[in-house]
Amino acid sequence: MPSYDFRTLSPIDFEGLVRDLLQEEFALTLESFKAGKDLGIDFRYSTDKDETLVVQCKHYVESGFDALIHVLTSKELKKVHALKPSRYIVATSIPLSSAQKDSISNVLSPYVLNTGDVLGKEDLNNLLGKFPHVERQTIKLWLTSLPILEEVLHAGIYNMSREELSRIREHALLYVQNASFEEAARILDDHNFCIIAGIPGIGKTTLAEMLVLHYSRAGYEVVKVSEDMTEAWKLVKPETRRVFYYDDFLGQTSFGEKLNKNEDQRLIDFIHTVRKSSGVKLILTTREYILQQAYLQYEKLNREGFSTEKCIIDLAKYTRMNRAKILFNHVYFSALPAQYRKCLLEDKRYLKIIDHPNYSPRIVQLLTDYRRLRNVRPSGYVTLFLNSMNNPLAIWQHAFMNHLSQAARNLLLMMVSMPYEVLLADAEIAYQAYNLGYSRHFGSTIGPQDFRSALKELDGDFLVYQREGSNILIRYQNPSIRDFLRMYLSSSQSEMALLIETIVFYEQLKSLWSWSGEEAGRSGVRRFFEKDPSLATSIMRRTLSSPPCRLIHVSRAGATRREHWPISLEARLVLVAEIGTDCCSPLLALVQEKLPCIESRIRERGLDRDGLADLLEALSNHVEAGVEWARAFANAGYDALLIEPGLSDDLRPICRLVEKRSSMLPEGTLKRVEEALLSVADSIASGEWDLTADELREEAESLKSLAFDLGVDIESQLEAILVWADKLEEESGRDDRNLEFLSTSSGEEDIADDDEIASIFSTLNVTP
Repeated sequence: MPSYDFRTLSPIDFEGLVRDLLQEEFALTLESFKAGKDLGIDFRYSTDKDETLVVQCKHYVESGFDALIHVLTSKELKKVHALKPSRYIVATSIPLSSAQKDSISNVLSPYVLNTGDVLGKEDLNNLLGKFPHVERQTIKLWLTSLPILEEVLHAGIYNMSREELSRIREHALLYVQNASFEEAARILDDHNFCIIAGIPGIGKTTLAEMLVLHYSRAGYEVVKVSEDMTEAWKLVKPETRRVFYYDDFLGQTSFGEKLNKNEDQRLIDFIHTVRKSSGVKLILTTREYILQQAYLQYEKLNREGFSTEKCIIDLAKYTRMNRAKILFNHVYFSALPAQYRKCLLEDKRYLKIIDHPNYSPRIVQLLTDYRRLRNVRPSGYVTLFLNSMNNPLAIWQHAFMNHLSQAARNLLLMMVSMPYEVLLADAEIAYQAYNLGYSRHFGSTIGPQDFRSALKELDGDFLVYQREGSNILIRYQNPSIRDFLRMYLSSSQSEMALLIETIVFYEQLKSLWSWSGEEAGRSGVRRFFEKDPSLATSIMRRTLSSPPCRLIHVSRAGATRREHWPISLEARLVLVAEIGTDCCSPLLALVQEKLPCIESRIRERGLDRDGLADLLEALSNHVEAGVEWARAFANAGYDALLIEPGLSDDLRPICRLVEKRSSMLPEGTLKRVEEALLSVADSIASGEWDLTADELREEAESLKSLAFDLGVDIESQLEAILVWADKLEEESGRDDRNLEFLSTSSGEEDIADDDEIASIFSTLNVTP
């Protein structure tokens, strides 16, 4: 039997659970009413014989039995006498002894027929054991259960730590299911993958987390993808049901952060495989505007047109009651003192927040965290809430400008240039460089403990630290912090220039350059490099040999861990060539200087094919302009890309060049590419490679796409590959069972009036 204490349910959640359990127990449908003054009725059932069953719910787990009996005696008894029901049932979340049940039964006699009509904590858990599907459908009940999260953790979570699961549990506590959940679940059921898109702070990640854990509870193993689709391919197993979750798959602020190295094609191939798989689900999240940018930039993504598999979260899908419940849950489960709660309730001021046109779950989350409000008087709380909705980034601006030391500010600014999550040791190296540069430039005093002091100062509010084995990871506490800091840097050219000048890692410069179209990003780099080409060359030379700081999950011998993602010389020179072509031509001399190293790697069969193709594309203008060193290198590069291709991955780089830069290819190259494609397809179809069913389907989709672009007929090979994949899957005996999702939406919620919302907020505890 389950043993929930129901503390993770709000009063609204508790009523819904009681209704569902009693409907199953009595095999009938209870009438539910709009929130408001219930007149002693939460649920009701009436018969033609004028017999009426009334149910009253009392979620008094925090108040205890004395408070419960007081309310029943002083308030509910009068209502019961007026109703005169045939049967009256009281359901409460507190544990009840036999004597306590007798007391309640005596107070409400004769309407409570016997103590069996007084349901306490143990009785409700007994019903949950009797009707386990109600437990499964009540997402917030089991998602917030520590024992069940432990069960999920041990059942198969890859690339997700215990700390992350704990944070998801906290999110589940506050979650309000809305139409987006059902829509995304239906899309996943129909297509096996779903893109969840929307504006920043609208709830994309939370929705994805709830879906992921729902599938986990249904027997799926969970794989979190953090950096690249190659992580997903390594963990696809034909005999195992898995749900892959890739948050911000296009980057947090720009698709250039992640969608590189032919990632668009890998993603499309994986999606095609997932669509046809019987046991794999894929959940992607991204900001809607970044998705649209990616469609414009990447023709293949646009060609696919993932409109039917896209779930857009917008404010229209948050009904007025959804908004009210989100705000209520955050306040109800928060540490907000009574004075702040009273200010919200005064004159129903919470309605101004709920009805604000810029309503955002993220702002609600931030401004119900009491740690952020210790310098805010209760009388100014609602005003702060509304001002923050008018200007969301202002939430961080005041604290950043007025409450942080310069050491802490420097750490936050340096982190803007780093990948989403890095090792603490790498962050310290980059910080020390920036902090020292800041001191020299502005004449400020620094000390050996600045980094540790800044970490302590920013812990929890601005930055989050997570231990993983012997490492500690660091990242922003909230994506909107990065948004604010980028806005700040757009008006602080001196700090932006200092950030560029003190760069330690290649990824820092790559990140800043990826902010295309923004004053603080690419324009800032361009302005700096144009001003001092000599210093620019020195910085670029430094980044060519710097160690990597970007992390990737690596699975070895059944264990998954974080490792640095090595960046090839070819990939690094791409950035040098791009910036050199764009704004700093002296950098091209650095590219030319390093080309013999690339040629040596080609001879030793150690080249990075994707990086080499990107470098050839970056130099294409110079090749077409007849620059001799560029043309000579390009000819050698095309030959290198056609050396001994194994699987389709090896052909993608040269095929991309055929598609984008066909005019600069040497004569005869296209025919050689077509022959290489046929050779790869034949080798896979003939069984030369030991591949799983999903890997075969991946290859088939990839080869089909490449053949379409080149106009090559490989239908017979594709058919042979897919027949082989089906045979392997039949032997594995894998079966995918569809899930049932509980529908909780109601048309009534769309037109929730003030009194209904007031009834919900009336249950807030405002006692000091």
